[in-house]
Amino acid sequence: MIKGYIKNHEIISFIFLTFLFSWIIWGILYCSSIDIVNNVIYKSHMSIFICLGAFAPSSMSIILTGFLYKKKGLKALLTRLTKWRYNLIYYLIAVFYWIASLYISYLICKFFGSKGEITFTNVKTYYILEGFMITLLLGGPLGEEIGWRGFLLPRLQKKLNPFYSSIVLGIIWSCWHLPLFFIAGTDQYGVPFLLFIMTTIINTIIITWIFNRTNGSLIFPILFHTCNNIAAGLLAGSYNFAIANIYKFSIVQIIIMIFVVRDMFKQSKFDIIYK
Repeated sequence: MIKGYIKNHEIISFIFLTFLFSWIIWGILYCSSIDIVNNVIYKSHMSIFICLGAFAPSSMSIILTGFLYKKKGLKALLTRLTKWRYNLIYYLIAVFYWIASLYISYLICKFFGSKGEITFTNVKTYYILEGFMITLLLGGPLGEEIGWRGFLLPRLQKKLNPFYSSIVLGIIWSCWHLPLFFIAGTDQYGVPFLLFIMTTIINTIIITWIFNRTNGSLIFPILFHTCNNIAAGLLAGSYNFAIANIYKFSIVQIIIMIFVVRDMFKQSKFDIIYK
């Protein structure tokens, strides 16, 4: 009975279980941060709790896929982590999209007289690679993308075209982060939610486009997510400049995405799902 219900409501089941797991973990952390429960959790184990919550999407994807589709489904899901033989252009977009778009946006805004500066951070290659690996393994990409792109996106695209699927997923992805906006010391704390949801939807549109263009490979969403998370750290001042020029940044991002969105409307409904 339970299996039948979940199979008939895969999207809702995944969203509910993912939010439930993450929000319980982050809820405990929030309660600790305001002394409702033992403050030691917040002071000494904050990173662990954030990381545990961040692994809910991928964990629920694997659990539900195994529960509903057994070994065959799990193999189909995890095999998509090995699909890497695609055009170099997709790797370049995944790695450099946010660095390039932030800096191009900055140059355009400066041309029109905006104040503020963005400079490339002088960081040794070793530290960039170290940060990349830490972000990849613990910062969200590996813990999230097997869920958002591996499980949820293909099912959304069964019902909606890629663009509308991206909008829906972008809103879901943004709202999933909500508890982190109330916990001091997280990356989301103090960030305007409007800016966050806007950039998350942009990210989702680009990731969906790459995902579809690479036949559902999970390597590119993970790579894009990782490089996006470290982009702001490599461009000093980008966060404050983006907030001060949020409307100009929005216009620039929309212009950059015109090609992607036009291409999306030419695509038929994506048909990667486990059977």
